[in-house]
Amino acid sequence: MKIPNRLQPLVDDGLIDNVLQRLKSGKEADVYTVLCGDHIQCAKVYKEASQRSFKQAVQYQEGRKVRNTRDARAMQKGSRFGRKQQEEVWHTAEVDALFRLANAGVRVPQPYICLDGVLLMELVTD
Repeated sequence: MKIPNRLQPLVDDGLIDNVLQRLKSGKEADVYTVLCGDHIQCAKVYKEASQRSFKQAVQYQEGRKVRNTRDARAMQKGSRFGRKQQEEVWHTAEVDALFRLANAGVRVPQPYICLDGVLLMELVTD
């Protein structure tokens, strides 16, 4: 399979040995099965804002706090920097929740690392 552009840096850095197949595509991300050493894992590649098709994206972001006031103002204005920060908040919200849940003993896919909008995590099967 041809390696997707967003996964190529992780292959180049040796975090992923091979991309096996696309497992699923959804509103917010594409999920691939990847080979990392001897283990098959998932790589969740978050879509860019221009490619997402949320009709009510504001509801998904409701209640999220940004501690840095400069970032918050930029996001509110919709500047280029603000949109970039909004993307970062979007990606890290789920990743942070997965790490907190896994650390609390909840059975969720074990997250390993998140780099540049790509989350490497455990592949859960039957």
